[in-house]
Amino acid sequence: MVSKNILVDTTLIGTLQFYVYVFNTETGVIGFGMFINDGPKPIFYLLNGNGSRITLNFDDEQILWLCQQSTFSTDERRMLFKEFLAYATKMEKKAANLVFRDAKMNYLSESREIIRYKRMYVHFQNESLSSSKRSLITD
Repeated sequence: MVSKNILVDTTLIGTLQFYVYVFNTETGVIGFGMFINDGPKPIFYLLNGNGSRITLNFDDEQILWLCQQSTFSTDERRMLFKEFLAYATKMEKKAANLVFRDAKMNYLSESREIIRYKRMYVHFQNESLSSSKRSLITD
């Protein structure tokens, strides 16, 4: 559980409201993260774990949930991901200026994981949906 200290910004992307907070972890580590629909855990976050280096972290369970819940087409998902990435990048710059001034940042745009998450979100197909479509085609 995290303690949300300062609400920095909020935006609507698709059907989800994203809230950006400066927060503290249970162990008192300062973080900066984006929360889906003001939920209890951030979907992605920056942590100042060891003083001068900021780490970038993702919540795989929330990302998978987001993929499973989305009803948008592939093209719509591509546009929504682009909008999300632009917003997240803007918030990272805010984090660098507000919270992590003297630290070395690992940026989202430089992360290899973001490419994996983009592909996962844009091209996600629910297995039960895919198998039911396949059975309709073969019958």
